[in-house]
Amino acid sequence: MGMKLYLFLIGLFSYFGLQAQDFAEVKLADSLSISFDVGSSTVKNPAAFLNRINKLKLTYGKIKVIAYTDTVGTAAYNKNLASKRMTSVLKLIESSNIKAFVIDTLNKNEERKQRSNNEEAFRRVDVFVYSVKSAIKYNVPMNLRINFHSGTSNIVKSSMENLRILEMLMKSDTAIRIKLNGHVCCEPDMKLSVARAEKVKSYLVDQGIPAGRVSCKGYSNEAKLFPESNEVNKSRNMRVDVVFIKSER
Repeated sequence: MGMKLYLFLIGLFSYFGLQAQDFAEVKLADSLSISFDVGSSTVKNPAAFLNRINKLKLTYGKIKVIAYTDTVGTAAYNKNLASKRMTSVLKLIESSNIKAFVIDTLNKNEERKQRSNNEEAFRRVDVFVYSVKSAIKYNVPMNLRINFHSGTSNIVKSSMENLRILEMLMKSDTAIRIKLNGHVCCEPDMKLSVARAEKVKSYLVDQGIPAGRVSCKGYSNEAKLFPESNEVNKSRNMRVDVVFIKSER
């Protein structure tokens, strides 16, 4: 057996044996709702909000902000009002101890089929704060849960949160280097698997991660994590994994 083939088979064994472990543990640390007066986007008690989230003492984390409105007014008006409320809350977060966290937002305004008897309950913004703890293991493939649209190197929108968490972990420890492993499902396509890894690298470099800290490799469809018996598993196999490498400072 040639040395190159031997090393390739060792690489595949690591995928099937370890099932590409997750690289971060995410847990809900706190949640709160901020209420608003009718038609208002002014936070009633900003000091209380800041005091609460500043007490969390988290090093890394992510925040989900969801804005709602009642059904008073037009749909366009309510969408804009929910956006203003969200902006008010985001400005407060920017002045807090968790301003560097990964932030995800959702404008739900009046996503209800009929008027509620409790309109006041929907004049709010919900804030969910999650702790993110590094679960990095070095020199083994770990599942980024970064997936792609079929036949392309376009990242699925729901995967962007994990990509931002990877960015945060790399910025928090500049001694970390990574190797990105690209994969496709179904039919062989080495070029696309490499392109997917390169797409993730491009994002990281655009966010200020030095290009020299990131290398890329394609595995075509030779390192499946899941049997491709249904569409869900096929989409899971269209992915990029990461191998963390600790370098000397």
